[in-house]
Amino acid sequence: MSGFKNFVIAGSGTVGTQIIRELLKKKSAGEVDNVTILTRSSSKGLDEFTAAGAKTAAVDYTSAKSLAAVLAGADVVISTLTHVPSALNAQHLLAEQSKAAGVKLFVPSEFGNATDREGAEGIFALKQAVQHKLKELDLPYALFFTGPHSDFVFIPAIGLDIKGGNVTLGGDGNALNSFTTQVDIGRFVAYVLTQVPLSKLQWHIYRIEAERKSFNQIIKEYEERTGKKVNVTYRPVDELKAALEKNPADFASVLQLDWAVGGGLIGSEDQLSVSDYPDWNPKTIADVL
Repeated sequence: MSGFKNFVIAGSGTVGTQIIRELLKKKSAGEVDNVTILTRSSSKGLDEFTAAGAKTAAVDYTSAKSLAAVLAGADVVISTLTHVPSALNAQHLLAEQSKAAGVKLFVPSEFGNATDREGAEGIFALKQAVQHKLKELDLPYALFFTGPHSDFVFIPAIGLDIKGGNVTLGGDGNALNSFTTQVDIGRFVAYVLTQVPLSKLQWHIYRIEAERKSFNQIIKEYEERTGKKVNVTYRPVDELKAALEKNPADFASVLQLDWAVGGGLIGSEDQLSVSDYPDWNPKTIADVL
């Protein structure tokens, strides 16, 4: 076991809430002592967690003094801050203050496509920069690569309204990608951070997936399973690149482009970390669609 008992979580969005829930279950079981959630303002909307024993702390991510006050005594800092550049960049000061506070492990905001790649651009480069910062600080990290979230990405905003019968795919739709639900990400992260030896956590990359499939496969199986027809439009890679040149903040195109070239495939099958949690049994895509 890692021996980690005190956790600070920066961010309580879709992935963050799942990790918080699982850590609070472990707190209830006596395996964790403290779970502190950092917020930008009040604890509004966090009643579920405070009722289960979580603490909340309003912080200014641009203030070293504000961060230092809440990090004392923490064993692990988990960042689930959003993909917005300002939020990803805020992790630099958070990492500095974590190091100063004696934090033993920092989990940066990854939880998606693998970022250990050559020629990273955009948000992937920003995430790499955080990794480099942690190495400069000699503050050990654990990275979690999960691929697309199968209980989140199939929505109109990303062009994947599969239940509505209209889907837009980048490229030809045949690239394999890894898929994992946010619920199962939370379960895996909480498990390894408390059950795996420290030596397997520090400077380690966890590559987890429930299954790997192409979007074309997913749509075909959905049609066969439900009897519903899905209309598919394909956006060529060059078109996606042009869209991002015009608007680098076009997050849907960022994802569609990366998935089109297999960027959501988190590694080879022999690199997967699922054996670190033998009873994980994650949900499949069919379970959530």
